[in-house]
Amino acid sequence: MTEQPTILVVDDDSSIRWVLARALNNAEFKVISCDNGAEGLELVRTHSPNIVITDIQMAGMSGLELLEKLNQSNPNLPVIMITAYADTDIGSQTHELGAFDYLPKPFNINQVIDICRKALDSQLPNTHLPAWQQQIHKAIEQHYHQGQTDILQQIQDDFERFIVDNALRLTQGHKQKAAKLLGWGRNTLTRKLQNWQQQDDE
Repeated sequence: MTEQPTILVVDDDSSIRWVLARALNNAEFKVISCDNGAEGLELVRTHSPNIVITDIQMAGMSGLELLEKLNQSNPNLPVIMITAYADTDIGSQTHELGAFDYLPKPFNINQVIDICRKALDSQLPNTHLPAWQQQIHKAIEQHYHQGQTDILQQIQDDFERFIVDNALRLTQGHKQKAAKLLGWGRNTLTRKLQNWQQQDDE
């Protein structure tokens, strides 16, 4: 029998904890919960949950502070934020801080379950990858679930610039040697550099 995925719910509102526990248990998740960030950190250490759901506004340690600490100690742990504000700025802020997704109150239980399943799925393909690739994988998941469907194109462009910059750095700016390192012709490298310069100037 497959072990149930564990979700930690951190919220100082007991009714929210009860509703989430009931719904997620029915969806075949195991739920543990607490009412503050400090205890949440301890439960992550002792129970190794697969997902954390936390309210943003709590007494003592806020949800954003908890998110920051979890990103430092458990960077691959998906964290879903609950906010009382259906505000895209809040969503962007939590995303920039490393949250997997966010739930504006009042939230739909089916939406909660769907996001938790997506968060669980996001952990499956990358366990064999090096740490730096896992971080990129996490960033792609976060951006995509926030509605940025062009994230792969953006990362491809950024990464290509990154490797070109490194090739030029390693060859002290010698374009022909850099192109050889990249497996390109010199004309290809020159054309890409010109295109990037035009984009930067616009």
